[in-house]
Amino acid sequence: MKIIEPHKELNQSLFMITAKQNCTDFDSLIDDLNNHQYEVESGLRNYGAVVIRGYEVKTPEQFQQVGLNIFPDLRNQYPGGAPRYKVAEYVWTASSVPSYRSICGHTELSYSPSEQPPYILFFSPQVATSGGETPIINLKSVLSDLPEQLQQKCSHSRLVTKFFWASTQKKLFDVRSWKWPWFSSRKSWKIVFKTEDKGLVETKCFDAGGQTEWLANDGLIVDYPMPIIGAHPITKEIAWTGWFPWFHIWGVCIDAWFAAKYQRKLRSWLVFLTLFLITFGQICLEKLIPERRKYRSLDVVFEDGSDLSFWDVYHIVKSYWKNTELFSWQEGDIVILDNYRMGHGRLPFTGERKVYIAFS
Repeated sequence: MKIIEPHKELNQSLFMITAKQNCTDFDSLIDDLNNHQYEVESGLRNYGAVVIRGYEVKTPEQFQQVGLNIFPDLRNQYPGGAPRYKVAEYVWTASSVPSYRSICGHTELSYSPSEQPPYILFFSPQVATSGGETPIINLKSVLSDLPEQLQQKCSHSRLVTKFFWASTQKKLFDVRSWKWPWFSSRKSWKIVFKTEDKGLVETKCFDAGGQTEWLANDGLIVDYPMPIIGAHPITKEIAWTGWFPWFHIWGVCIDAWFAAKYQRKLRSWLVFLTLFLITFGQICLEKLIPERRKYRSLDVVFEDGSDLSFWDVYHIVKSYWKNTELFSWQEGDIVILDNYRMGHGRLPFTGERKVYIAFS
């Protein structure tokens, strides 16, 4: 095992561990982890991100074994609403968002602090033909780069993120659900919570810090208050908590603009234009029929009920991009992130790309 500390030729936020020549098999990786556990812990503590590269890790089950070696308390239940599927006892697919769309920067489950995992692990056995980099975001720097007025506003209020689920799986006219050529189906609350018992749903939401509202059509809205700025539970450093711009009606469009500006590809600009038109149309429809806003798949407001403005979200996404290290995957890579200190996302890509995920 070779320990490579960050320098100019590598991502400066990443602590890299690589296999020695002729010691790249999976058993060598397990032996190295057993003998160098301190280096992994030190890398996470000092840099917030560790990359393990050069070993023959090929399956979700092998990835799971690596994860359990480092974190014996890996979770076997995922409480979030992201579109992902379980492939092993402690391993899920990454979010199944179409390849032509970017995924905004965020930390996992930031909207539900009581459920937020301390660490998140990624593994890629198959990399994209082009694109598909993972932005790794320094959240402390994100906070310091926001306009002073927005910092003050966020330090004195919490955000309330909102989820809407219908009683049956259905398509929604919502920009977050756009999937060429139309819109994807959104799971019902019965599938998400694995029960038809409303009382049990309310208990699960309450335990995760959520507040439930049942609609006349048997739909469900769950509100999750979350701090926007907070202290790291171990280091006590003050940082941005990794709010997901996807929750805001303009968030996906703004992030798509930054992705298109970076990639400079016709496809990325067409995706941005499509998202802009859908967002504009959705907002116009809600102006005509105000009640429709309740049926956004996702939404967000400040705790006093006031909205984040377009420019608030623009400055947040801009700061994410400014403080991002783009990680380019190699087959077999494992990435471990401190989920309170480093955000993550995904750029659009072409070809086949597989990424699996686990949580401590």
